[in-house]
Amino acid sequence: MNDITNPHDAFFKLMFGDIEVAQDFLQNYLPTEIAKAVDLKHLTKENNSYIDEQFKESFTDMLYKTKINGEDGYIYFLFEHKSYQDPLVILQLLKYIVRIWEEKYDRKTNRLPIVIPMVIYHGENKWNVQTKLMNLIKGIDELPEETKKYIPSYEYEVYDLSPSAQMGIVGMALTKAVLEVMRAVVITDMGKFREWMRKIFEEIRDFPEEKFERFVDASIRYILSVREDASIEIIETEAREILSGRSEAIMSVAEKLRNEGRLEGRLEGKIEFVLKNLSKKFGEDLTDELKEKIQKADEKTIDYIGENLLDITLEQLKEVLK
Repeated sequence: MNDITNPHDAFFKLMFGDIEVAQDFLQNYLPTEIAKAVDLKHLTKENNSYIDEQFKESFTDMLYKTKINGEDGYIYFLFEHKSYQDPLVILQLLKYIVRIWEEKYDRKTNRLPIVIPMVIYHGENKWNVQTKLMNLIKGIDELPEETKKYIPSYEYEVYDLSPSAQMGIVGMALTKAVLEVMRAVVITDMGKFREWMRKIFEEIRDFPEEKFERFVDASIRYILSVREDASIEIIETEAREILSGRSEAIMSVAEKLRNEGRLEGRLEGKIEFVLKNLSKKFGEDLTDELKEKIQKADEKTIDYIGENLLDITLEQLKEVLK
């Protein structure tokens, strides 16, 4: 995680690359009848990615091999983390499954393995695009039954982690915490985000030391990489209340990030974010003098302004910047 070019990709691959997390997720989220056919004891991670280069900023994938109904089979995770939903994700997913088939085709038996496709989505809005290819075909209901045999019968499972979907999160504590972090990073309301962080800290409070530190390091790096309004100070405040003596692990991560120059770079990004939004809010009333004061403000002040962007008045802003 030292060189995060795509923080969503890095967090997903680190956490879902953990066999224990993948097994627990599948045990709890696969449809019941499918879960009975999948032997999770044989779950092993493959290393290839099947995503087109132009989509790698919006999607992350992971392939697991296992036994399904006694035969070699695969579970394919596609993690979508773009800001809008593409109705044609179903075609992208089908294309990736075909690539897996081309690679895994058994030349001895002339058979293809089963591939179970699973989309994990955590955008801001609820997932509302089609999961069945048949339903995208124009005039499907009026077609003669004999004609339908030419149409691939294919669908995928979708797991909607968007805040508005309110999907119940179950499983062991680590799996739940991973999914909660993936949900928390897209919650726009800062009050709700902080509430979600407290929930996550409650989940990890009793983790063994090594697992605790690994999760905290990955999660904080992820959150700070994708949220302009988050800061290590906000995270530490919530952690101190819930984690008691274990909050020092968060400060250890903060120190690492400072040594890597990550937090200093983030302050510039947060200043830019605050200036942009205050300019929209106050227009010409945001004078050059105020802008200069914002540019010179410390991170604590910038965080306060960022958290109160919607409510802060011009007079309050001037007072804060004194």
